Amino acid sequence: MLVRVSPARCYHFTMIEWNLALSTGVPLLDEHHQKIFEWLTELESAALDKRTLFSVYALVRLKHYTRDHFAAEEALMKSAGYPDLTRHMAEHAAFRARLGELQLKSIGQDISTDTVKLLSDWLTHHITKTDMAYVPYMKQPK
Repeated sequence: MLVRVSPARCYHFTMIEWNLALSTGVPLLDEHHQKIFEWLTELESAALDKRTLFSVYALVRLKHYTRDHFAAEEALMKSAGYPDLTRHMAEHAAFRARLGELQLKSIGQDISTDTVKLLSDWLTHHITKTDMAYVPYMKQPK
């Protein structure tokens, strides 16, 4: 999608949007994933416009939202008896650590759109591969 900022410049947004292919079928988690993509879009917009302060804000919001989402997701996986919970939690911990590093880095320099793309790619892969692995356990009768 192209967004015109001024007649002199044009930005190409690389951010994918949440879509039904990313749906886990668990309404709460799908809602969370959609919100995470919204914060990634905000971060990308700030990165494109070199709005350092808003980049830091968007990154902090993304970090806090993913922390809460991961906690909710892990609790649901635990209650569903998901056998690969430990590995899944390790992926979450690594992503949280990466967000923390980026937050510190963002104070001194602008976040690049390449960095936002890496975050988006990680999230997309995580949902389509790692998260989809727990879906059958969430749908089993208890």
